Amino acid sequence: METKSICIYCGCGCRLRYSTKKNTLIKVSGDLDDDISEGKPCLKALTIPEVVDKGRIRNPLIKTKNGFKKVSWKEAYSYIYEKTKDLAPEEIAFVPSGKLTNEDCFVFQKFARIVFKTNNVDGCCSRLCHVATVMALKDQFGNDSNLWHIKDIYDTDCLLIVGSNPFTNYPVLFRKILKAKQKGMKIISVQSIENETSKFANCTVLIKPGTEIVFLNGIINKLISKKVSKDVKRIENFDELKKCVKAYTVDFVCKVCRINKKKFLEAFSLIEKSKKFGAMHGMGLTQHTNSVGKVHSLLNLLILKKGKLLSCRGEVNVQGVSDVGCVPDFFIEPDKKEKAERIWKVKLSEERGLTITESFLISPVKAAFVAGFNPAQSLPNLDEVHKNLKKIFLVQLDSYFNLTSEFADVILPIPLLIEEKGTITNGERRIRLVKKVLNADWTKPVWKIMKELATVFGFKKHFSYKNEKEIFYEICKIISAYRKIDVEKVYSGIDQFADKQKRFCRFIPEEFEGTEEITSKKYPFLLTTFRSRWHFLSSEATSKSKTLSRFSKPFFFLNPEDASKLDIKDDDVIEVSSRVSSIKGKAKVDCKMPKGMVGAHFHFKELLVNKLFPLEVDRRTLTPNFKLVAVNVKKAI
Repeated sequence: METKSICIYCGCGCRLRYSTKKNTLIKVSGDLDDDISEGKPCLKALTIPEVVDKGRIRNPLIKTKNGFKKVSWKEAYSYIYEKTKDLAPEEIAFVPSGKLTNEDCFVFQKFARIVFKTNNVDGCCSRLCHVATVMALKDQFGNDSNLWHIKDIYDTDCLLIVGSNPFTNYPVLFRKILKAKQKGMKIISVQSIENETSKFANCTVLIKPGTEIVFLNGIINKLISKKVSKDVKRIENFDELKKCVKAYTVDFVCKVCRINKKKFLEAFSLIEKSKKFGAMHGMGLTQHTNSVGKVHSLLNLLILKKGKLLSCRGEVNVQGVSDVGCVPDFFIEPDKKEKAERIWKVKLSEERGLTITESFLISPVKAAFVAGFNPAQSLPNLDEVHKNLKKIFLVQLDSYFNLTSEFADVILPIPLLIEEKGTITNGERRIRLVKKVLNADWTKPVWKIMKELATVFGFKKHFSYKNEKEIFYEICKIISAYRKIDVEKVYSGIDQFADKQKRFCRFIPEEFEGTEEITSKKYPFLLTTFRSRWHFLSSEATSKSKTLSRFSKPFFFLNPEDASKLDIKDDDVIEVSSRVSSIKGKAKVDCKMPKGMVGAHFHFKELLVNKLFPLEVDRRTLTPNFKLVAVNVKKAI
């Protein structure tokens, strides 16, 4: 039997062909009719049959003194009720993820707001990755989603890639980039570390970590000094932008970014000549203490060049999580709040809720529901996170066991995306139908768990859904960005786009305020994190694949000269320390690493690199810094 449904991994949201026999997944192949993958999915997608049945949570579990015991769903619900029924709204948090459908996420946040009267709802994948992008887009265009489409890559003559490695992060999107290059598109790669994408660039600029605003302002300054059209000069804040970037001369930029003048002018020339300019960024821009400012700077350049933002996003439904209300301040906006209150027939809280960062680190809550999220591995300052998780009554809704399972008090099994029905909204705000490929009768979708729990808590009438389509109809009534969506078309398998309208256009000038981390005698190296092509997020699924696990192992990557000075060779165990923690791991000497820097993938629980990052956040988004921390490196004794 063959079923077409959505990939379980990244924000491209490819549609795949799943072949099954007797409820076993035999093969995954490309769908030639899929606009996104064009019939050529990535290797992670093709290896899904290797991971579906491994390490799965198959029963509701309650923690006891002697470990976890299997319980019935009814017993698990009763236990949750007794432990949480007396909590105040500020004492509990709800964290969904982009692994869930829109319908799951919508009911999850609705449960939090109606049953516990709390706005402490925050999508993990958006908060930890691209909230800065969402905020910057809303600031400058009045819409908190990407206004362009993945296919726009084919209508681009010059692509600037800043702080991203689509070769690794989005192989399907990268294939489109290569096709566009074959047709003449030029690629500029601006990174702090040379990556795989850089090898395919026409111009690669390796800047000092954290100096992206300087580089972007320098390009903007030189463009303005050359020639700017009258319509661009009329855009709001143009004069302020011109004044702001005036100090970012070529000499200043090259000094601060530590690049040579020839390289800067090479990149500038390609951008200046471009008639159909595009840009792409990733977490190299958004996981900093000034992440919104960095994205503002990139958007300033795009506005100046009348270009397009072509970035993708993290998890498959990361856009949908935010769209359907899983952010702390979503329903405190008067128009959204009033509409929801009218339809739900309840009074909602007016208090801004807590973000993930606040709920687990700054003002730890007493209880938390986490769905498809692994806070024990994914947050910064993990020593502190682990201390707090031990005190929190933790309800984990997940498909796989992971590090967070060790801290959970109740674990509830939920299906993988291909084991349920519903919709997702990918990184370009394309809404796609999710079809059930496999039956996983031991699991329950998140929306159904919330519905059944609501009955236990005495709120049955607010959660009387019979199926996913009913929920999606309600989403389209309440969520203005989905108001024009044809539900029946979506549920018949026809893709629809949520609101992508530009409401206004304005420049937001940004000054460079320095980098968040500097080295010292005690901590002479800068450590950064990045993704492996072969793994996804905290690798609960991909680590189960024999194929993928052959290609990538947990290592600290060091420059050959640094390794030589420290007498470190491949596979030596080293100790890497920051001001908040210290961890050990194997070393790998890599000529791509700049001198004075250490790199590590963040996927592996065997190498909890996030322990080394202190809690430093962007002041607007509270997104943690995961990209720069000063460390010391030595051979382990």
